[in-house]
Amino acid sequence: MRALVTDIERGATFDGPGIRTVVYFKGCPLRCLWCSNPETQKLENEFWDYDGSLYKGNKNPCSGCPAANSLKQVAKDMTLEEVFEIVMKDENFYRNSGGGVTLSGGEILVNSAFAIELFEKLKEEYINTAIETTGYGNYKDLENLAKLTDTVLFDIKHLNSQKHKEYTSVSNEIILENLTKLSKWHKKIIMRFPFIKGINDDEKNIRQTAEFLKKLNLLEVNILPYHTMGLEKYRKLGREYPMKTLEKHTQAELDNAVGIMNSYGLKAKLYG
Repeated sequence: MRALVTDIERGATFDGPGIRTVVYFKGCPLRCLWCSNPETQKLENEFWDYDGSLYKGNKNPCSGCPAANSLKQVAKDMTLEEVFEIVMKDENFYRNSGGGVTLSGGEILVNSAFAIELFEKLKEEYINTAIETTGYGNYKDLENLAKLTDTVLFDIKHLNSQKHKEYTSVSNEIILENLTKLSKWHKKIIMRFPFIKGINDDEKNIRQTAEFLKKLNLLEVNILPYHTMGLEKYRKLGREYPMKTLEKHTQAELDNAVGIMNSYGLKAKLYG
């Protein structure tokens, strides 16, 4: 079994407890306007264009050719055994810190068969597991993967389906339905709320989100402040970043969002 992997980050201290290795897979059905990992969106492999020559559209012989070493494939086509071997290199760190392996993307449900088989092997070694997911996909795939997952990091982007589709390219019915089903039995779901100015930061949406999560007894919420760390990636992929004029929130605005959510009995905090 094989999958396209854009990065394997060892020694991470986020996306789950303890010291972790985070594996980023290619492929996502969403197109969030603020996405900081655009290289993980498309199913097929792409090239990083370091000097801009690939995407300039200059087809003249020689003059339009990229310079040597200016192109690099975004993802590596890896076998399950190759990924397993790499993530197991830090086994001692996992055991000493309560850490483990997190699978991210992209959307991990796009590579659910690979992820399930990898987690089965990790569970044979008693390794802690986590996934980061948008929740958009087949529920059976999510259920089968979640059964092997100690911590599910589940994104919630907007409660209004029309606005969700406007800003992510898909509506949220499948996501909310999958979350509702999962919440009935999974013991460790941490909600992640990317907080984007002018998109989902109005008080109405914050309160509706808090009410929905409270109803499902999903109390742990990480509010993720907007950042521009993915900006350079768009340039190297020859794409325009659609949110380049977006402003960041003030600390007071972030604290206010935390306060509103916690007023509903949630355990919200700023993360990242």
